[in-house]
Amino acid sequence: RVTYNPTTDKPFLHPGRKADVIYDGKVIGYLGEVHPEVADKYDLGTRTYIGVLDLAEIIPYATFDIKYEGIAKYPAITRDISLVMKKDILAGEVEEVIRRRGGRLLESYHLFDIYEGEQIEKGYKSLAYSITFRDKEGTLKDDNINPIMDKILEELGKLGIELRQ
Repeated sequence: RVTYNPTTDKPFLHPGRKADVIYDGKVIGYLGEVHPEVADKYDLGTRTYIGVLDLAEIIPYATFDIKYEGIAKYPAITRDISLVMKKDILAGEVEEVIRRRGGRLLESYHLFDIYEGEQIEKGYKSLAYSITFRDKEGTLKDDNINPIMDKILEELGKLGIELRQ
């Protein structure tokens, strides 16, 4: 599983807009926005982003073992949640909880909004996710999804993350 560490030491990248790319505990690359001073020095004129992957680190993980899955026969259920948390909590931490507590019915999740502003307490941010569930063996009902969502929200609560009101 890929994770990101935003505390990377790359002075040529913009603070707060950079991260090391980590796979299986190893740094396999980095990405981020070029620092404004560097962009000015080289007359880039607009926001510029860099992404670097170390192929020597990635190759050992490469595989051609791809499994085909047929088209889903049963409909998905999607839940959107908006969460409020301290600014220093990373989206990756939230996503790890969703993955871990989503169980076998979790099909996907997508961060679709980040908000910091006057409607949120200073020092906090709001992240909104769309979470999709699907059962390959039958049609899901709210009774199947509600306990999973409760588990997700309970674990997020332990991190000090709450539903946005």
